[in-house]
Amino acid sequence: MSKHRILVIEDQEDLAELYQSSLEKAGYEVTNAYTGEEGVAEFEANGADAVLLDMTLPEMHGTKVLEEIRNLSASVPVVVVTGETLAESRNVCNRLGVQEYLSKPPDYDDLLKAFERALSNPTTDEQYMVVTMRLPVHVLQILTDVDPNLERAITRVCDECGVHVKAMSAKR
Repeated sequence: MSKHRILVIEDQEDLAELYQSSLEKAGYEVTNAYTGEEGVAEFEANGADAVLLDMTLPEMHGTKVLEEIRNLSASVPVVVVTGETLAESRNVCNRLGVQEYLSKPPDYDDLLKAFERALSNPTTDEQYMVVTMRLPVHVLQILTDVDPNLERAITRVCDECGVHVKAMSAKR
């Protein structure tokens, strides 16, 4: 069986190398990218079994990187490791299906366990679909009142209305 390949997108080279060393020691194959653009290009060119993503990257914020990765793969496990505490970023991460959200500096046992969990429960592109929608503010407020996680809120509203929602993945 081949090693799982993890793409680390972290602008602080010392941290990226520390993540790489820890993950390789645990048996993973690791590739580092030091900017969001580099990470997206690497993922598009070579893929990965999982992604470690920092939120505070130069030039392209981590949420934008996450959106780009989700456009390429709706199901790749993503573990966010960040010092950023913005609720908005966390909400975007939740909406786009981040498996784990760890604060810097991470406990390395917790980091390894996060990847073990993420990789042991693989999803398929049929289970997730990234959809971009423009909704009126009042509709978003209603959905947020149902559940602050918009994906769950939409699913719940559809279930209550008897609407069967089937996600269909679009391949590039």
